[in-house]
Amino acid sequence: MNKKFLLGAFFIAAFAGLYFAILQVWPIVGIDWKETFYPAARTALEGKNPYLVPTFRNVPWTILFVLPFALFSETVGGILFFIASLGLYAWSAYRLKASRMALVVFLLSPPVVYGLRMLNVDIFVLIGFILPAQIGLFFVLIKPQMGIAMIPYWLVKTYKQGGLKQVFQTFMPVTIALILSFLFFGNWLSGKQADLLVSFWNASLWPWAVPIGVVLLALALRDLREDFAMAASPFLSPYLAYHSWVSVLAGLIRHDFEFVMAVGAMWFVAMIKALGFA
Repeated sequence: MNKKFLLGAFFIAAFAGLYFAILQVWPIVGIDWKETFYPAARTALEGKNPYLVPTFRNVPWTILFVLPFALFSETVGGILFFIASLGLYAWSAYRLKASRMALVVFLLSPPVVYGLRMLNVDIFVLIGFILPAQIGLFFVLIKPQMGIAMIPYWLVKTYKQGGLKQVFQTFMPVTIALILSFLFFGNWLSGKQADLLVSFWNASLWPWAVPIGVVLLALALRDLREDFAMAASPFLSPYLAYHSWVSVLAGLIRHDFEFVMAVGAMWFVAMIKALGFA
């Protein structure tokens, strides 16, 4: 039989198997999809302001990434988004130069597993780490708590590469987009952040981890180390959901020993909490 046919049949079977497996656990999966991103995308499809959904707090172009999945029902679209997210997690790890072992460990790490359960938009920030700065800026701003340290990193890097002219060319598109977002949607940040700091979802180590974030950012700027810049943001943020710590793993993923130790420690902490010792 044709190898392409066999390969195609395998992928179709794998997709169908994964789809129906997720369907069985769907009642406990996709909380953020069901409560935030699907309603916001559907609201946008109706020509209304997505910020009418109180829990939608991201930059407005976030909707563009979830809109194709919102064309389906909540369940079908959510499962398709789950499968796409899983594939993109694997692809981003590959593009971040993970070894085969690190890629598998990454997909089994607590932030990725929990992120898939919640079905948030963290994966788009990881994709932003891979893209050229001019485009990546749009992605990291989807969740600044995961990627804001990339902004000064890209600023310094582009200045060293091409001076003020290149800085202007790199940062102007996203600056214009942000200005237009406030013109179209008003102050969409207003009143949406204060409750996050006291939310039980908040897994930030603020302010105790700020020195770690500052050191990582300083090393990233001094040595132009992208991995340090990727890892720095969660240590600097006053709000961070647990699954968003995945950006720290993205910074470690090229270093097998350190990466596996970090993921192992995360599972150890998860077990302690599950057993009620913390």
